[in-house]
Amino acid sequence: MRSRINALGTFVMYVARPALIFLSTSSRRISEVAHPTYLLGFAVTSLVALLAGYVWSRKVGRTPRAGAAFDAMGSGGANSGFVGFPVLLMLLPSVAGGVFGMNVLVETLVTVPLCFFLAERGNARTGLWASIRPALIAMVRVPVLLAVVAGLAVSASGLVLPGVIRESFDLLGRVSTGLALFSVGGMLVGLSLRGRVGRVVAVSTAKLLVMPGLAVGVAFGLRALGLPPLEGELFAALVLSAAMPTWTSLPVFAARYGETDVPPAVLLVTTALSFLTLSGLLAVLT
Repeated sequence: MRSRINALGTFVMYVARPALIFLSTSSRRISEVAHPTYLLGFAVTSLVALLAGYVWSRKVGRTPRAGAAFDAMGSGGANSGFVGFPVLLMLLPSVAGGVFGMNVLVETLVTVPLCFFLAERGNARTGLWASIRPALIAMVRVPVLLAVVAGLAVSASGLVLPGVIRESFDLLGRVSTGLALFSVGGMLVGLSLRGRVGRVVAVSTAKLLVMPGLAVGVAFGLRALGLPPLEGELFAALVLSAAMPTWTSLPVFAARYGETDVPPAVLLVTTALSFLTLSGLLAVLT
């Protein structure tokens, strides 16, 4: 059963979701996909949450560097692919594609490489380049990033995709939302909360409560600095994106460094409780 769930997740991340993102990005004006204030807002929110999680884990939790790196990833990484995009597509369909593309750019170019860098620095024998190299390799292998880049190129060029291509990509994209949510449920089956409960509670709290609070503060802070304000659906999308549960890939990434107890528990807790926190946010934002 587990292998079948993993196969569904692989199909979503490597085929269906990239197809949907490419179609959504390429069919919009470049200004709709690359909103500077949103990009900066999501990047600052993610970095502050991530670095705060790392410092807390190291200084308060006395966690080794590799473990602290994945506490940081759990605190500042939002599940934009499997949960975020389906939710935004239902609630904010007019901006969902562009927002997801911008979230992927930030996560792939900034937050994920930084977490890998911090994890690699946990090895005292690892040099600076050896710490950076895995982050760069992970970055260029992300299918959704390639889809975003290709979509931006088509959008900037003004090309119109042939109807048969649009219909084929649309067909693939339509199955991604249901399969993504089903895959998340399957991945959570059998996960255990055994481990360091304090770390799980701290990281989950940072992800579900602190990060969306930071998003609100960052949005108003950027406006005070004179940047174009985030209003309406883009503001709601920023806060909701920050409130999503942690990355589905967190346990996979962390297992490479021997972190096999806390990350799965964080995934379980944040995914389960996000139904409550997201419902509360929606009541406030709508």
